[in-house]
Amino acid sequence: MFIDSNEKCPVCGEHFTENDDVVICPHCGTPHHRDCYNSLGHCFNADKHNTDFEYKGSSDTSDRPADYDNEDSTASQQSNFCEHDSEKKTFCSNCGKEIDPSAPFCSSCGERQTNAQYREYSPVTNFGFNNAPHSSYENDERTVEDKSIQDVAAVVRTNTAKFIPKFIKNKKLSWNWAGFIFGPYYLFFRKMYKQGILFMALNLIANLVINGIFYENITQYYTVVYDKLNALYANPEPSLAQQLLQQISEQQELIMPAMLAISGVTLIIHIITALFSDAFYRTKVINVLDKVEENLEQGASFNMMSPMFDGASLSQSDMKALYLGKLGGTSFISPVMAYFALNIITNIISRIL
Repeated sequence: MFIDSNEKCPVCGEHFTENDDVVICPHCGTPHHRDCYNSLGHCFNADKHNTDFEYKGSSDTSDRPADYDNEDSTASQQSNFCEHDSEKKTFCSNCGKEIDPSAPFCSSCGERQTNAQYREYSPVTNFGFNNAPHSSYENDERTVEDKSIQDVAAVVRTNTAKFIPKFIKNKKLSWNWAGFIFGPYYLFFRKMYKQGILFMALNLIANLVINGIFYENITQYYTVVYDKLNALYANPEPSLAQQLLQQISEQQELIMPAMLAISGVTLIIHIITALFSDAFYRTKVINVLDKVEENLEQGASFNMMSPMFDGASLSQSDMKALYLGKLGGTSFISPVMAYFALNIITNIISRIL
């Protein structure tokens, strides 16, 4: 791609030549040497992508940190950079090199910085991932089984203020109202599929056993109800209808023991879910982080570039947070699918039996 020879790469400060491999930012039009762009990991002007900025020429990169200028101009650049207040120098939290205080990324290693003044420019935050809950734990040195609180929060994503203290205390039993109200469906909501399937299977088996124990009473009840409803359909007179409905109501005593037993089993399963769901979830989060760390040790890396982030490349820390949130977080569709799957299985079993 031909670039005016007067143009300079904003990263290295060198003029472009006809033989250079040039990358143009699709968002703002800033040109870079491909190697410079890859080493930085994002557009040099990525901090301006959430504004109306459009690259016009080399003057648009006049705020380039001194690190990228040639040696002849380094001293003057550093002097201008710090002429207002030498005590306000900003250094990269990752590599320690001096950076522009207004830059969201380190100009040397490309790591996203944590100053509040540009916290608003965060593709993770702006995309709506619960205001990037992991970011509120960036300076928290506590751990959960040697996992950083920031990574744990990235997996949990929602309601972190509730789970983090529980995970740190690591109690075997704790009460979870959502687990009590929704039972096994709450486990599916938090993507604890193995535990959810186990508890739903126990509930289904218990119901089948209870129905088998009270099979005669249940069969008699539905036979009476069926006959009475057929009689009502054949002769829908108000006086007869009232009489038949009264007789059906009296027959409910036949199935009352079965209904009480099923309700009791359901209540027990919901109580167990409420008591153990936090411990289950803690194990789930730790397993997710162990799996990710194992993949990283084997040479895997995070690589995410999507138009949903307005063309901005994410730092490794942001990509890791997004990946962890995808593995963790919540799922609204899973409990719905579990509900319909249970109904289908129940109907199949009832037809077979």
